[in-house]
Amino acid sequence: EIDERRVYAVTPKFEGWVEKLHVNASGQPVGRGQPLFEVYSPELVSAQREYALAARCAATLDGSDTRKAMNQVAEAALQRLRNWDISEEQVKALAAGGEAKRTLTFRSPVSGVVTEKKALQGMRFSPGDSLYQIADTSAVWVVADVAERDIARIGGNKEAGKASIKVAAYPEKVFSGKVSYIYPTLNADTRTVPVRIELANPGGLLKPAMYAQVELSGAGRGQVLAVPRSAVIDSGTRQVVLVQRGEGRFEPRTVKLGASDETHVEIREGVKEGELVVTSANFLIDSESNLQAALGGMASAPAKAAETPATGQPMVGHHAAGTLDGVDAASGNLTISHGPIASLKWPAMTMEFTPANPALVAGIKPGSRIAFEFVERKPGEWVITRIEPEKH
Repeated sequence: EIDERRVYAVTPKFEGWVEKLHVNASGQPVGRGQPLFEVYSPELVSAQREYALAARCAATLDGSDTRKAMNQVAEAALQRLRNWDISEEQVKALAAGGEAKRTLTFRSPVSGVVTEKKALQGMRFSPGDSLYQIADTSAVWVVADVAERDIARIGGNKEAGKASIKVAAYPEKVFSGKVSYIYPTLNADTRTVPVRIELANPGGLLKPAMYAQVELSGAGRGQVLAVPRSAVIDSGTRQVVLVQRGEGRFEPRTVKLGASDETHVEIREGVKEGELVVTSANFLIDSESNLQAALGGMASAPAKAAETPATGQPMVGHHAAGTLDGVDAASGNLTISHGPIASLKWPAMTMEFTPANPALVAGIKPGSRIAFEFVERKPGEWVITRIEPEKH
Protein backbone atom coordinates (compact mmCIF):
# COMPACT_ATOMS: atom_id res chain seq x y z
CA GLU A 1 0.00 0.00 0.00
CA ILE A 2 1.00 3.63 -0.41
CA ASP A 3 2.31 5.22 2.78
CA GLU A 4 -0.66 7.34 3.87
CA ARG A 5 1.70 9.95 5.31
CA ARG A 6 3.21 10.51 1.86
CA VAL A 7 -0.01 11.38 -0.01
CA TYR A 8 -0.65 15.03 -0.92
CA ALA A 9 -3.69 16.77 -2.40
CA VAL A 10 -3.33 19.87 -4.59
CA THR A 11 -6.33 22.02 -3.67
CA PRO A 12 -6.88 25.70 -4.65
CA LYS A 13 -8.23 28.00 -1.92
CA PHE A 14 -10.03 30.33 -4.31
CA GLU A 15 -12.43 30.13 -7.25
CA GLY A 16 -11.13 30.08 -10.81
CA TRP A 17 -10.63 28.25 -14.13
CA VAL A 18 -7.93 25.87 -15.32
CA GLU A 19 -6.10 27.64 -18.15
CA LYS A 20 -3.36 25.13 -19.00
CA LEU A 21 -2.26 21.67 -17.90
CA HIS A 22 1.44 20.82 -17.64
CA VAL A 23 0.78 17.32 -16.19
CA ASN A 24 -2.19 15.76 -17.94
CA ALA A 25 -2.22 12.04 -17.06
CA SER A 26 -2.55 9.87 -13.97
CA GLY A 27 0.50 7.78 -13.20
CA GLN A 28 2.89 10.45 -14.47
CA PRO A 29 5.98 10.96 -12.28
CA VAL A 30 6.59 14.51 -11.07
CA GLY A 31 9.38 16.27 -9.21
CA ARG A 32 9.10 18.63 -6.29
CA GLY A 33 8.34 22.15 -7.57
CA GLN A 34 7.42 20.92 -11.07
CA PRO A 35 4.56 22.95 -12.69
CA LEU A 36 1.26 21.03 -12.67
CA PHE A 37 -1.25 23.52 -14.12
CA GLU A 38 -2.05 27.22 -14.52
CA VAL A 39 -5.25 28.89 -13.33
CA TYR A 40 -7.05 32.16 -13.91
CA SER A 41 -9.03 33.76 -11.08
CA PRO A 42 -10.61 37.25 -11.05
CA GLU A 43 -10.22 37.25 -7.24
CA LEU A 44 -6.52 36.59 -7.60
CA VAL A 45 -6.00 39.35 -10.14
CA SER A 46 -8.00 41.82 -8.02
CA ALA A 47 -5.99 41.01 -4.90
CA GLN A 48 -2.70 41.51 -6.76
CA ARG A 49 -3.84 44.87 -8.19
CA GLU A 50 -5.13 45.95 -4.77
CA TYR A 51 -1.77 45.24 -3.23
CA ALA A 52 0.18 46.95 -6.02
CA LEU A 53 -2.04 50.09 -5.83
CA ALA A 54 -1.87 50.31 -2.05
CA ALA A 55 1.90 49.87 -2.10
CA ARG A 56 2.36 52.65 -4.67
CA CYS A 57 0.04 55.03 -2.75
CA ALA A 58 1.86 54.37 0.51
CA ALA A 59 5.15 55.23 -1.20
CA THR A 60 3.88 58.59 -2.53
CA LEU A 61 1.81 59.90 0.41
CA ASP A 62 3.45 62.36 2.82
CA GLY A 63 1.16 62.19 5.85
CA SER A 64 2.35 59.64 8.33
CA ASP A 65 -1.17 58.53 9.35
CA THR A 66 -2.32 58.21 5.77
CA ARG A 67 0.82 56.34 4.79
CA LYS A 68 0.37 54.01 7.76
CA ALA A 69 -3.22 53.25 6.73
CA MET A 70 -2.23 52.49 3.14
CA ASN A 71 0.57 50.25 4.36
CA GLN A 72 -1.99 48.31 6.38
CA VAL A 73 -4.19 47.95 3.29
CA ALA A 74 -1.19 46.74 1.28
CA GLU A 75 -0.18 44.28 4.01
CA ALA A 76 -3.74 42.89 4.20
CA ALA A 77 -3.81 42.33 0.43
CA LEU A 78 -0.39 40.69 0.59
CA GLN A 79 -1.50 38.40 3.43
CA ARG A 80 -4.56 37.35 1.42
CA LEU A 81 -2.27 36.36 -1.47
CA ARG A 82 -0.09 34.34 0.92
CA ASN A 83 -3.19 32.61 2.32
CA TRP A 84 -4.01 31.56 -1.23
CA ASP A 85 -0.58 29.88 -1.49
CA ILE A 86 0.88 32.42 -3.91
CA SER A 87 4.57 31.62 -4.26
CA GLU A 88 7.10 33.83 -2.51
CA GLU A 89 8.65 34.49 -5.92
CA GLN A 90 5.46 36.17 -7.16
CA VAL A 91 4.97 38.02 -3.87
CA LYS A 92 8.48 39.49 -4.08
CA ALA A 93 7.87 40.49 -7.70
CA LEU A 94 4.72 42.36 -6.68
CA ALA A 95 6.48 43.99 -3.74
CA ALA A 96 9.20 45.21 -6.11
CA GLY A 97 6.59 46.97 -8.23
CA GLY A 98 5.88 44.24 -10.73
CA GLU A 99 2.63 43.97 -12.63
CA ALA A 100 -0.16 41.66 -11.56
CA LYS A 101 -0.12 38.32 -13.41
CA ARG A 102 -3.27 37.05 -15.06
CA THR A 103 -2.59 33.38 -14.22
CA LEU A 104 -1.06 31.50 -11.31
CA THR A 105 1.05 28.35 -11.69
CA PHE A 106 0.47 25.50 -9.22
CA ARG A 107 3.53 23.33 -8.54
CA SER A 108 3.96 19.84 -7.11
CA PRO A 109 4.56 19.89 -3.34
CA VAL A 110 6.58 16.65 -3.45
CA SER A 111 8.36 14.25 -5.76
CA GLY A 112 6.20 11.26 -6.57
CA VAL A 113 3.53 9.89 -8.86
CA VAL A 114 0.18 11.41 -9.81
CA THR A 115 -2.35 8.92 -8.42
CA GLU A 116 -5.43 11.01 -9.17
CA LYS A 117 -6.05 13.83 -11.70
CA LYS A 118 -9.38 15.60 -11.81
CA ALA A 119 -8.22 18.82 -13.48
CA LEU A 120 -9.36 19.34 -17.07
CA GLN A 121 -8.30 22.21 -19.26
CA GLY A 122 -10.94 24.93 -19.20
CA MET A 123 -12.85 23.55 -16.21
CA ARG A 124 -14.13 25.77 -13.41
CA PHE A 125 -13.16 24.89 -9.84
CA SER A 126 -14.31 26.01 -6.40
CA PRO A 127 -12.32 26.51 -3.19
CA GLY A 128 -11.45 23.11 -1.69
CA ASP A 129 -11.71 21.07 -4.91
CA SER A 130 -8.95 18.45 -5.05
CA LEU A 131 -7.54 18.73 -8.57
CA TYR A 132 -4.50 16.46 -8.18
CA GLN A 133 -3.38 13.79 -5.73
CA ILE A 134 0.31 12.97 -5.61
CA ALA A 135 1.93 10.08 -3.72
CA ASP A 136 5.57 9.73 -2.79
CA THR A 137 6.31 6.05 -3.50
CA SER A 138 9.97 6.07 -2.44
CA ALA A 139 8.79 4.15 0.63
CA VAL A 140 5.72 1.92 0.89
CA TRP A 141 3.78 -0.18 3.39
CA VAL A 142 3.17 -3.91 3.33
CA VAL A 143 0.16 -4.95 5.41
CA ALA A 144 0.45 -8.60 6.49
CA ASP A 145 -2.21 -10.70 8.21
CA VAL A 146 -0.58 -12.44 11.18
CA ALA A 147 -2.30 -15.32 12.99
CA GLU A 148 -3.65 -14.46 16.42
CA ARG A 149 -1.44 -17.06 18.12
CA ASP A 150 1.73 -15.51 16.66
CA ILE A 151 1.07 -11.83 17.31
CA ALA A 152 2.76 -11.80 20.73
CA ARG A 153 6.04 -12.93 19.17
CA ILE A 154 6.45 -9.78 17.08
CA GLY A 155 8.47 -6.97 18.64
CA GLY A 156 9.82 -8.99 21.55
CA ASN A 157 13.52 -8.31 20.91
CA LYS A 158 15.92 -6.65 18.49
CA GLU A 159 15.58 -9.42 15.93
CA ALA A 160 11.80 -9.58 16.20
CA GLY A 161 9.93 -7.26 13.90
CA LYS A 162 12.33 -7.65 10.98
CA ALA A 163 10.63 -8.72 7.76
CA SER A 164 11.68 -10.26 4.46
CA ILE A 165 9.30 -9.62 1.57
CA LYS A 166 9.02 -11.37 -1.79
CA VAL A 167 6.67 -10.53 -4.66
CA ALA A 168 5.80 -12.61 -7.71
CA ALA A 169 7.04 -9.92 -10.11
CA TYR A 170 10.64 -10.23 -8.86
CA PRO A 171 11.02 -13.80 -7.52
CA GLU A 172 14.80 -13.47 -7.26
CA LYS A 173 14.72 -10.32 -5.10
CA VAL A 174 14.21 -10.12 -1.33
CA PHE A 175 13.11 -6.79 0.15
CA SER A 176 13.85 -5.97 3.78
CA GLY A 177 11.52 -4.05 6.06
CA LYS A 178 10.61 -3.43 9.68
CA VAL A 179 7.32 -3.86 11.53
CA SER A 180 6.23 -0.34 12.46
CA TYR A 181 2.71 -0.86 13.73
CA ILE A 182 0.44 -3.66 14.95
CA TYR A 183 -3.19 -2.73 14.33
CA PRO A 184 -5.48 -2.73 17.40
CA THR A 185 -8.25 -4.78 15.76
CA LEU A 186 -8.57 -8.47 14.88
CA ASN A 187 -10.37 -9.90 11.85
CA ALA A 188 -13.07 -12.12 13.36
CA ASP A 189 -13.42 -14.24 10.19
CA THR A 190 -9.75 -15.13 9.70
CA ARG A 191 -8.54 -14.70 13.32
CA THR A 192 -5.65 -12.57 12.08
CA VAL A 193 -4.25 -9.19 13.06
CA PRO A 194 -3.01 -6.73 10.39
CA VAL A 195 0.63 -5.75 10.82
CA ARG A 196 2.19 -2.80 8.99
CA ILE A 197 5.71 -3.16 7.59
CA GLU A 198 7.62 -0.15 6.26
CA LEU A 199 10.25 -0.57 3.58
CA ALA A 200 12.16 1.47 1.07
CA ASN A 201 11.07 1.24 -2.58
CA PRO A 202 14.09 2.16 -4.70
CA GLY A 203 13.23 2.46 -8.36
CA GLY A 204 9.52 2.12 -7.60
CA LEU A 205 9.61 -1.65 -8.09
CA LEU A 206 6.88 -2.29 -5.52
CA LYS A 207 3.45 -1.26 -6.79
CA PRO A 208 0.34 -0.61 -4.67
CA ALA A 209 -2.06 -3.62 -4.52
CA MET A 210 0.67 -6.20 -5.22
CA TYR A 211 0.44 -9.42 -3.23
CA ALA A 212 3.51 -10.26 -1.16
CA GLN A 213 4.90 -13.17 0.82
CA VAL A 214 6.17 -11.97 4.17
CA GLU A 215 8.54 -13.76 6.55
CA LEU A 216 8.67 -12.22 10.03
CA SER A 217 11.33 -12.76 12.67
CA GLY A 218 9.61 -13.52 15.97
CA ALA A 219 10.95 -13.32 19.49
CA GLY A 220 12.94 -16.48 20.21
CA ARG A 221 11.53 -18.84 22.86
CA GLY A 222 14.16 -21.57 22.85
CA GLN A 223 13.06 -25.21 22.87
CA VAL A 224 9.40 -26.04 23.45
CA LEU A 225 7.46 -29.25 23.92
CA ALA A 226 5.76 -30.23 20.65
CA VAL A 227 3.83 -33.10 19.04
CA PRO A 228 2.98 -33.83 15.39
CA ARG A 229 -0.10 -31.96 14.24
CA SER A 230 -1.82 -35.27 13.46
CA ALA A 231 -1.72 -36.17 17.18
CA VAL A 232 -4.18 -33.43 18.14
CA ILE A 233 -7.92 -34.13 17.97
CA ASP A 234 -9.73 -30.79 17.77
CA SER A 235 -13.43 -31.01 18.62
CA GLY A 236 -13.94 -27.29 18.16
CA THR A 237 -14.42 -26.69 21.89
CA ARG A 238 -11.30 -28.45 23.17
CA GLN A 239 -8.12 -30.07 21.92
CA VAL A 240 -7.22 -33.61 23.00
CA VAL A 241 -4.14 -35.80 22.69
CA LEU A 242 -4.30 -39.58 23.26
CA VAL A 243 -1.46 -40.67 25.55
CA GLN A 244 -0.35 -44.32 25.84
CA ARG A 245 -0.71 -45.64 29.40
CA GLY A 246 0.27 -49.23 28.70
CA GLU A 247 -0.03 -51.95 26.09
CA GLY A 248 -3.33 -51.24 24.31
CA ARG A 249 -4.46 -48.66 26.88
CA PHE A 250 -4.76 -44.94 26.11
CA GLU A 251 -5.77 -41.89 28.08
CA PRO A 252 -7.35 -38.75 26.54
CA ARG A 253 -5.67 -35.54 27.73
CA THR A 254 -7.04 -32.05 27.21
CA VAL A 255 -4.11 -29.89 26.11
CA LYS A 256 -3.36 -26.20 25.71
CA LEU A 257 -1.75 -25.44 22.36
CA GLY A 258 0.84 -22.81 21.45
CA ALA A 259 2.69 -21.91 18.27
CA SER A 260 2.64 -24.28 15.30
CA ASP A 261 4.16 -24.85 11.89
CA GLU A 262 3.37 -27.16 8.98
CA THR A 263 4.26 -30.38 10.88
CA HIS A 264 4.26 -29.77 14.65
CA VAL A 265 2.31 -27.88 17.29
CA GLU A 266 3.52 -26.65 20.68
CA ILE A 267 1.97 -28.19 23.81
CA ARG A 268 1.90 -25.76 26.73
CA GLU A 269 -0.13 -27.88 29.14
CA GLY A 270 -1.45 -31.45 29.35
CA VAL A 271 1.45 -33.64 28.16
CA LYS A 272 4.92 -34.17 29.62
CA GLU A 273 8.16 -34.69 27.76
CA GLY A 274 8.80 -38.33 26.90
CA GLU A 275 5.18 -39.52 26.96
CA LEU A 276 4.03 -41.51 23.90
CA VAL A 277 1.09 -40.06 21.96
CA VAL A 278 -1.09 -41.46 19.16
CA THR A 279 -0.22 -39.81 15.83
CA SER A 280 -2.34 -41.75 13.30
CA ALA A 281 -5.77 -43.43 12.92
CA ASN A 282 -7.40 -40.53 14.77
CA PHE A 283 -9.90 -40.41 11.90
CA LEU A 284 -11.85 -43.18 13.68
CA ILE A 285 -13.30 -40.47 15.91
CA ASP A 286 -14.82 -38.23 13.29
CA SER A 287 -17.65 -36.30 14.94
CA GLU A 288 -18.36 -34.47 18.17
CA SER A 289 -20.73 -37.18 19.43
CA ASN A 290 -18.27 -39.97 18.68
CA LEU A 291 -15.49 -37.92 20.23
CA GLN A 292 -17.36 -37.53 23.51
CA ALA A 293 -18.42 -41.19 23.58
CA ALA A 294 -15.02 -42.52 22.67
CA LEU A 295 -13.07 -40.30 25.04
CA GLY A 296 -15.50 -41.06 27.84
CA GLY A 297 -15.25 -44.76 27.14
CA MET A 298 -11.45 -44.74 27.11
CA ALA A 299 -11.34 -42.77 30.36
CA SER A 300 -13.70 -45.18 32.18
CA ALA A 301 -12.73 -48.50 30.57
CA PRO A 302 -9.41 -48.34 28.67
CA ALA A 303 -9.68 -51.94 27.48
CA LYS A 304 -13.06 -51.45 25.80
CA ALA A 305 -13.00 -51.79 22.03
CA ALA A 306 -13.76 -48.69 19.96
CA GLU A 307 -17.02 -48.67 18.02
CA THR A 308 -17.44 -47.77 14.38
CA PRO A 309 -19.36 -44.51 13.70
CA ALA A 310 -21.43 -46.21 10.99
CA THR A 311 -22.64 -49.43 12.67
CA GLY A 312 -22.06 -49.02 16.39
CA GLN A 313 -20.52 -52.52 16.42
CA PRO A 314 -17.08 -53.23 17.92
CA MET A 315 -14.32 -52.44 15.43
CA VAL A 316 -11.98 -55.41 15.14
CA GLY A 317 -8.46 -55.23 13.77
CA HIS A 318 -7.27 -57.89 11.32
CA HIS A 319 -3.67 -58.84 10.53
CA ALA A 320 -2.35 -59.94 7.17
CA ALA A 321 0.78 -60.21 5.05
CA GLY A 322 1.22 -59.79 1.34
CA THR A 323 2.73 -57.73 -1.49
CA LEU A 324 2.09 -54.03 -2.20
CA ASP A 325 1.23 -54.09 -5.90
CA GLY A 326 0.67 -50.36 -6.40
CA VAL A 327 -0.60 -47.01 -5.12
CA ASP A 328 -3.35 -45.13 -6.99
CA ALA A 329 -2.04 -41.59 -7.59
CA ALA A 330 -5.53 -40.05 -7.64
CA SER A 331 -7.26 -41.71 -4.67
CA GLY A 332 -4.24 -42.88 -2.68
CA ASN A 333 -5.76 -46.40 -2.39
CA LEU A 334 -3.42 -49.38 -2.16
CA THR A 335 -3.64 -52.55 -4.24
CA ILE A 336 -2.38 -55.49 -2.17
CA SER A 337 -2.08 -59.20 -2.93
CA HIS A 338 -2.45 -60.87 0.48
CA GLY A 339 -2.48 -64.39 1.84
CA PRO A 340 -5.37 -66.09 3.64
CA ILE A 341 -6.84 -64.12 6.55
CA ALA A 342 -8.17 -66.50 9.20
CA SER A 343 -10.07 -63.90 11.25
CA LEU A 344 -12.29 -63.15 8.22
CA LYS A 345 -12.11 -66.64 6.66
CA TRP A 346 -10.76 -65.01 3.47
CA PRO A 347 -8.69 -66.91 0.95
CA ALA A 348 -5.64 -65.37 -0.67
CA MET A 349 -6.64 -62.60 -3.10
CA THR A 350 -5.79 -59.18 -4.56
CA MET A 351 -7.92 -56.21 -3.41
CA GLU A 352 -7.95 -52.48 -2.67
CA PHE A 353 -7.40 -50.93 0.75
CA THR A 354 -7.63 -47.31 1.95
CA PRO A 355 -4.71 -46.04 4.09
CA ALA A 356 -5.76 -44.20 7.25
CA ASN A 357 -2.92 -41.78 6.59
CA PRO A 358 -0.86 -41.34 3.39
CA ALA A 359 2.24 -41.21 5.58
CA LEU A 360 1.75 -44.90 6.42
CA VAL A 361 3.14 -45.97 3.04
CA ALA A 362 6.00 -43.46 2.95
CA GLY A 363 9.19 -45.29 2.03
CA ILE A 364 7.45 -48.53 0.99
CA LYS A 365 7.85 -49.22 -2.72
CA PRO A 366 5.45 -51.20 -4.92
CA GLY A 367 6.57 -54.85 -5.08
CA SER A 368 7.64 -54.88 -1.41
CA ARG A 369 6.52 -57.65 0.94
CA ILE A 370 4.49 -56.09 3.77
CA ALA A 371 2.72 -56.90 7.03
CA PHE A 372 -0.34 -54.78 7.77
CA GLU A 373 -3.32 -54.33 10.07
CA PHE A 374 -6.73 -53.13 8.90
CA VAL A 375 -10.30 -52.54 10.09
CA GLU A 376 -13.72 -52.24 8.45
CA ARG A 377 -14.68 -48.60 8.92
CA LYS A 378 -18.03 -49.13 7.20
CA PRO A 379 -19.43 -52.03 5.20
CA GLY A 380 -17.09 -52.80 2.35
CA GLU A 381 -14.51 -50.09 3.26
CA TRP A 382 -11.30 -51.68 4.52
CA VAL A 383 -8.90 -49.17 6.07
CA ILE A 384 -5.25 -49.91 6.84
CA THR A 385 -4.19 -48.55 10.24
CA ARG A 386 -0.64 -49.94 10.28
CA ILE A 387 1.74 -51.12 7.58
CA GLU A 388 5.42 -52.02 7.59
CA PRO A 389 7.93 -54.04 5.54
CA GLU A 390 7.63 -57.75 6.36
CA LYS A 391 10.41 -59.01 8.57
CA HIS A 392 12.27 -62.04 7.21
